[in-house]
Formats: sequence, C-alpha cells, structure tokens
Amino acid sequence: MDLSSLAVPHTLAHLTPLLPPAPARVLEAGCGRGALAAALAELGHDVTGVDRNAEMAAAARERGVDVLHADLLDVSGEYDVVLFTRSLHHAEDLDALLTHAVTLLAPGGRLVVEEFGWERVDQAAAEFVLDSGALLRAAGVLDTETPATDLLGAWVERHEHLHRGSAMLAALGRFGALTTVDTPMLWRMVDGRGGRWRDADRAPDVLAALRAGEERRLAAGTLPHVGIAASALIST
Repeated sequence: MDLSSLAVPHTLAHLTPLLPPAPARVLEAGCGRGALAAALAELGHDVTGVDRNAEMAAAARERGVDVLHADLLDVSGEYDVVLFTRSLHHAEDLDALLTHAVTLLAPGGRLVVEEFGWERVDQAAAEFVLDSGALLRAAGVLDTETPATDLLGAWVERHEHLHRGSAMLAALGRFGALTTVDTPMLWRMVDGRGGRWRDADRAPDVLAALRAGEERRLAAGTLPHVGIAASALIST
C-alpha cells in the first residue's frame, strides 16, 4: 500500500473549494510521488507535476503523472493554478519563488498552498503527537523514533529553519486576494520522520481515528489548527 495516498481525500476536501472548476491547468510544485496530482487528474484537471528529487519524479511518472524533474524557478509555461503542497516552507527565497510562480499564471490564475504552520504547535499539540505515537507503538502498529524529553523544544529545533505559516500567508497575500482555511494536520505527523507502519493494511483506519480525535479536540478548542489551505487570486 502507498501510504502517501491516505491523506489525498482529506487534502482534496480542503483544496477543491480553492481551485477553479475542472478542467484547469494545474502545476503542482513539489509533487512528490504524485498521489495528489493523479487524484486531481482523475477529477478532470490537466495536471503537471514538478519535483527536484529524481526518485520522486520517477515515482510520480510511474503513476501516470506528467512530471518535470526540475526546480520550479526553471519552469516555464502557462497555468491556471500553481499549487504548492507542503513544499513552500522549504523555499530558499519565498518572495522570489512566488514571484516566479505568478509569471506562470494565466490571467485570473491563482496560487494555492497546502501547508502547516509549525509555529502554531503548542505543548498540547506536541503531546497529542507523542501520546498517539506511543499508543501505536505499544499496539505493535507503528515503529517510530524515540521521542525527545522536551517535546515542544525538539519540535521547534527541528522546524525553526522552515518558513512559518504566518510568513507564507503574508507572502501570498502580497500577490492577490487571499482565502484561507485552517485544517487538521497533527494526525499526519504521528509517524514522525521515517516511522514504519508494521501493518499497512490497518493504517487507513488508524489514521482516520487519529484525525477524528484531532477534529474533536479542535472543535473543543483544546488543540490548535496547524494545517493551512490558502488561495491567492492574482489580480491582473
């Protein structure tokens, strides 16, 4: 089972209202193994993926996705949407990358992102991820790394070199009218970096239960919204 596909329905639910109707020409920057790109193509969009990682680009191509193995700054063409899926936070120069992305848009095009605001994670969020991972390890479902003693401090240290969610939204807002949606994201982080699912067949049900638990806590106000979906409609 390709576990990268498990979050696609959740991602589509938040992104679809931010996208133009199909068929739209969509360039997905940082397409990874192509799970989302393939799903967007199935919905009728004309999707091109771009990824700097040759292995990822090859995997997406095997899925049937039209893929460019390149840096976004080297891409040309015209699209209705440039979509960043958990890739914008890695940008070396956020404004330069978005400025180039705008040059790829047709009139009335839009920049769309799915991201996480790492700075939104608080002690309760860090403990949710830790406790969920501990339960899955104890149940023999997941192998994960040994957690740090200072959960929140370790999180900040691991992510502070990345762009904050607030910085990405501010940069997007400079290019056009901004629409944002806060989304659950912690459930996708429980397997950590390199966590291995011992029983991949059970992973969909386990992750669905984690997402439901996070959504209940979000509704109760005991967890922060860490996920971000946003769209900037570019004025011409």
